[in-house]
Amino acid sequence: MSMNKKSDLLLINAFSWTEEKRPCYLPYGVLYLAGYVREKGLDVSIYDRNSDYSYDIQKCISYFGEKKPKIVGLSVLSGPVISDALKISRKIKLISPETVIIWGGLHPTLFSEYVAREPSVDFIIHGEGEEALHELCDAILNDKSYENIANIGFLKNDRLVLNPMRKELLDLDKVPFPAWDLVDMKYYLARRFFGSRTLTMNTSRGCVFKCSFCFNQGLEYQSWRAVGPERMHDQLQYLYDNYNVNGIQFYEDSFDINPKRCKGFSDLMINSGLGKKVRWSHFSNVPLFKRDVAIHEKKAGMVYMEFGVESGSNRILNWIDKAQTVKKVKEVYEECRKLDIKTAALFIIGFPEETEEEIRATEELVENLPAHLLICSIYRPYPGTPLYDYCTKKGIFSEPANIEEQGKFYRLSHMSEDELNLSNVSTKTLLRMQRKFYAKSAINDLMQCLKTLNFGLIRYYVKCHLNTKLLMYTLDSLTKRLVDQLSFVKKLDSSQLRSSSKFNANNVP
Repeated sequence: MSMNKKSDLLLINAFSWTEEKRPCYLPYGVLYLAGYVREKGLDVSIYDRNSDYSYDIQKCISYFGEKKPKIVGLSVLSGPVISDALKISRKIKLISPETVIIWGGLHPTLFSEYVAREPSVDFIIHGEGEEALHELCDAILNDKSYENIANIGFLKNDRLVLNPMRKELLDLDKVPFPAWDLVDMKYYLARRFFGSRTLTMNTSRGCVFKCSFCFNQGLEYQSWRAVGPERMHDQLQYLYDNYNVNGIQFYEDSFDINPKRCKGFSDLMINSGLGKKVRWSHFSNVPLFKRDVAIHEKKAGMVYMEFGVESGSNRILNWIDKAQTVKKVKEVYEECRKLDIKTAALFIIGFPEETEEEIRATEELVENLPAHLLICSIYRPYPGTPLYDYCTKKGIFSEPANIEEQGKFYRLSHMSEDELNLSNVSTKTLLRMQRKFYAKSAINDLMQCLKTLNFGLIRYYVKCHLNTKLLMYTLDSLTKRLVDQLSFVKKLDSSQLRSSSKFNANNVP
């Protein structure tokens, strides 16, 4: 966050992360917006609610009071940020009615009418935001007409005016770097097993896959585009030079869609020597995995790949249009094991009408994958997706009637409430699986720390878990995991004993 200087525009990233003082994800949506409008001449500031680690919005409101911006822009996804964005918008309008408030991002794109009818919101931006935000701010600050600006929405005579989207999307190689300097980077530097100063990075938009549960389905205007290899390398070099970064996590849905891009970036990392200074990881898709590309990436410093496994049931995988099979998942993880590339398995349980047998199939698959990290999510229907439409049509899920109800539904939760369970499996079973794999990942990380004598990472984890509530959750998870393992060993011993006795009996002379 910048020094105490007044701004034309204050961009706020609403709260979506955690109260615990652990590293946040860099808010690339507002970072790219800020970089773009700043180059056009606007004085812009950023406030990331996730970096104040609080449900209380007062720090954010105080920052608004210091900057006294004429315009406030909020980036709003369909999730816990809805409630936070509402609180902030209403508070700002209460103390400064003349401030113009703009909502952009996924939720205003999918629910334009809901958002535009919120009294504290003056404008929405649907679709890609950089050009629309600059033109709208220019109109507001210079008292120009805004009515024909593409990608914006507003109420006129109590009716929603939703201007068409631009036909041309941004060339990501030609936009300015994300405005990293406008946030305090200490809040985003994390320790990982492959880097003591690790940052997240985003170099592409959109996705070519059509998973029925994913929000990308609701973005018909969005096509996959990416920063080119040279620009990727330049960004990473900048982060290394300015923030002493030695680890990068590429947080984007489809990093490796273009093998030529991956190899080109890898060549630059190898030739510049940066691949020896900065280790990196990226999300991948099982159908896109190519052994030769992975080998080349590893030479360039890539040590870790994260795959969306989602389910151990072929029926579920087919139903959610995942474009992969259980057999293919196993093959890819085995390839990574042979190449000594660590992996993460991301999966979802609790799909609508998912059965106990299918949940067990997922549990068995993930248990036997050679994955370093396991991330288990419990399904919630997200708007703009085919699975959301299926749930509402079948009556499995009742669509929230307004923006306030949406905020309540997508609240932060470990899903302890039965009302959020849309499967045919008990909530208790879903939560047990989630705890189990959370604990297994913690054990894997601990063993990796001990194996590599990475005491810095051990201290880091202890510090992160000093929060009493989180520490007790972790200890409870670990205990339950160990109990499960001991129970399994006892059953195995009993089975072996019976087998041994039967063998001896059959061989008595």
